Order: sequence, then C-alpha cells, then structure tokens
Amino acid sequence: MQEGDYTFQLMVTDSSRQQSSAVVTVTVQPESNRPPVAVAGPDKELVFPVESTTLDGSRSTDDQGIVLYHWEHIRGPGAVQMESPDDAVATAHGLQVGTHRFRLTVTDRQGLSSTTTLTVAVKKENNSPPRARAGGRHVLVLPNNCITLDGSRSTDDQGVVSYLWVRGGQSPAAGDVFDGSDHSAALQLTNLVEGVYTFRLQVVDGQGASDTDTATVEVQPDPRRTGLVELILQVVVGQLTEQRKDTLVRQLAALLNVLDSDVKVQRIQAHSDLSTVIVFYVQSGPPFKVLKAADVVRNLHRQLSKEKADFLLFKVLRIDTAGCLLKCSGHGHCDPITKRCVCSQLWMENLIRRYIRDGESNCEWSIFYVTALALTVLGLIGGSPWLCFYCCKRRKRTKIRKKTKYTILDNMDDQERMELRPKYGIKHRSTEHNSSLMVSESEFDSDQDTIFSRERMERGNPKVSLNGSLRNGAPFSSCSKDR
Repeated sequence: MQEGDYTFQLMVTDSSRQQSSAVVTVTVQPESNRPPVAVAGPDKELVFPVESTTLDGSRSTDDQGIVLYHWEHIRGPGAVQMESPDDAVATAHGLQVGTHRFRLTVTDRQGLSSTTTLTVAVKKENNSPPRARAGGRHVLVLPNNCITLDGSRSTDDQGVVSYLWVRGGQSPAAGDVFDGSDHSAALQLTNLVEGVYTFRLQVVDGQGASDTDTATVEVQPDPRRTGLVELILQVVVGQLTEQRKDTLVRQLAALLNVLDSDVKVQRIQAHSDLSTVIVFYVQSGPPFKVLKAADVVRNLHRQLSKEKADFLLFKVLRIDTAGCLLKCSGHGHCDPITKRCVCSQLWMENLIRRYIRDGESNCEWSIFYVTALALTVLGLIGGSPWLCFYCCKRRKRTKIRKKTKYTILDNMDDQERMELRPKYGIKHRSTEHNSSLMVSESEFDSDQDTIFSRERMERGNPKVSLNGSLRNGAPFSSCSKDR
C-alpha cells in the first residue's frame, strides 16, 4: 500500500437473497523512524598493571532494533588491541598508564545510527603496605594450656593474601600448633607449659608488601601447684571409667581421713601402655584451703603401709608430688623426675637433715667448709696421741728436776775444799770456782763419766789441783772440751 486513504465495502447476502453492506476506510501515513540511542557508560578507572577491560554497549536502544555495533579506540597511549569490536560487548587489551577513549557506534534497520564515547583512565598503582595486628599480650594460668591468637584484624588497602606465625627463639619448645593454624589468620595453641611465649605474625598483600607484629603469651604456674599429687596406677587409661574414678576418689578420701576435705582430680592421662597417672589435690574447708602435696604424700604412704595392698581399686606404682617443689637452699635445682636436689658445684646435701631430721633433699653444705672441717677433725684425731705423749714426757721431766745441790767428792784435802767453795754463792758462782768436780744431784748421772775421768787424772798427777790449776800456781791448759 502506498501513502493515502483506502476505502473498503463489505456486502453480505443470506439464503433469502437479502443483502447488507458496510464501509471501512484505511489511511496509509508516511514512515516515522527514530534513530537509535548508543549507551556505553559509565566511565572506568583502573590501576596499572591491568591486562584487559570490557566495553559494554548492550544497553543501547532503538524503536525498530539495532542491527550493528562497532567499537574503536580513538585516543590513548600505546596500541590497544580490540577483541569482538562489532559486538555489543567488546574487550580492550594492552592498556597503558593514561586516559583512553573508546567510541561506540550503533545502527538500526533504516540505517540510522548513533555514537557515544567511553573513558577508561589507567593510573599508576599506589599500594600501601599491610598493617599486621597479632593480638598483643595474653596471660594464661595453668592448668588451662590452650589459647587462640587472632590476627584477623590485620589490614591492607588491597587485602591480605597470606599469614605466617613464627615462634620466638627464646620461647619454650613445648606447646603444639593445632591443625596447621600457623598459616592462617588465627593461631591455635595447645599443651603450653609455664613460661613466656612470643609469636611473630607476618602478613603479605597481593603486591608482596609485608608487615610483622608480635604477640606474647605468658603462661603462669598453677596456683594449686604446691598441692598437686601425682598417683601412678597399674591400669590402662582406657579402662579407667568415670565410675571407677569416682570409686577411687572415695577410697583416697577414706585413706586421708581429713575432716571436711575433698579430693579434686585435675588431670588423668596415660603414663605408659599399662599405667595411668592421676593428678589431684586435696581441698579442705570452709574456709577453702589446698593441703600441701608433701603432707598428703606422706599421709598416703603411711596409710597404705598399714592397709592391705589391694585397698585401692588398682595397684599403686608410685605416689609423689606432681611438681618438684624443693628450693635446694638456693644452691641447686630440683630434678622433676627424681624429685631430688641437684646441687651446684662446691655444694652438697646436708646429710644430717636428709637422713636423720625431716628427710628433705637440700644443698645446704659447702664442700669447702666440709673439707676444712674434715681435715681439722682428722688432724685432731691424728695429733692426739702425739700431744698426750708430749705432755707425759714433759711432766716426767718436771718431776725429775729438783733444786741444785753440790757434793764435795771424797779424798780431798782442806786446800781443795776451800778452792771448791763458791765465792758468790750458788746462784752467782764464778767460772773459776765452778768445776766438774762439783756436781748437782740432777747432773750426776749425765756427768758421771767426766768426773771419774778427771779424778783418775788427778790421782795420776798430784801436781794438778782439782780446779784445773797446778799446785805451785803454774797454769794448766786442758785439752778436753769444757762443759
């Protein structure tokens, strides 16, 4: 039909040949086509390096439908490669730092078209390093030995991609990392022991930038450690049921026989394939107070020695304090296995206290002083006989020594007696009046031979006087040694 008005008549006839008609008019107007609308927005902002980006023109419209799309790079640095440029959605590759403009052209069935532009800005990366947050300081009190360190509060502008927890070199080696959590945001630790742990958290972002932070875990000792008792029984740990445990607790309470006291089991674990260790403490009250482990152990030993061997539900292999509580007098350390003191150099146990008094292991004696004391005692023991011998000999000499008395020998005349008489008395006798012929009773024995020798000489030579001079006054020199 062409442009204009068209009139059509309809006539109908029935079986009696009766007829009726109607007229309808059709107006054909000239074509009214509107051009399409191209839509490619919104603009994009990318961070270099970037491999590709999509250009979407699927939201373009037309009253009769779009039959053709076309994308082209009209401005920007470098050579940009276009993938599927004649589709509603195209892809641009090889974008460089700078501002890129892309033009989209859409065409409808009547050949009408429309264009639009899309801006893609590629900026140089401005990456900030991540910020690690390990969780700070934590305090843990035994017997609670598990903790979780949360590093999920670490931040980064592009997101953290990896976590790593590293234990400090001065931290205790004991303690387990649960389920490989040292490579996750939250570190889970179990079986920690008394001491100070340090863990360093390292976080890394997508560009390789990293940061570290340190968390500290202080594990404090059990406040009941002085009351913990270790009981080792001959039973497989799997055979110690809850009912048997309750029976065993009642038996221990009966053995201790302490009024208003309760036996509290703190830990049950395998000691070997055929033995089980039970750690417990005894609490009395009110007011509540934990009894000392040493007193409980001593009481149990004493009571078990009185009862039958099978008084308890299982055979007892060992009863001791759970920890080594000895202070070792500050000169050693306590062995946690033998529960005895290992003394430092130059120190030793006080044997009197260890085996006679309270029986507690210690390091009270200095080896230097013990050695000095031992040498002194040995010296006294070895020198006593010599001292007694010396005293006895000195006493004998004192008894023998008497007052000096002189006796004139026989067969002497008056002249000789006058010559032998002391001029100045006994105490101040002169050398010329002192002769071996005049002796004291105390010197008689020692000088007897000399007297007899001189006497024989005088009898053989009458000219010689007893005092060593000639009778006529001539001098005489004796060759013998004078006393």
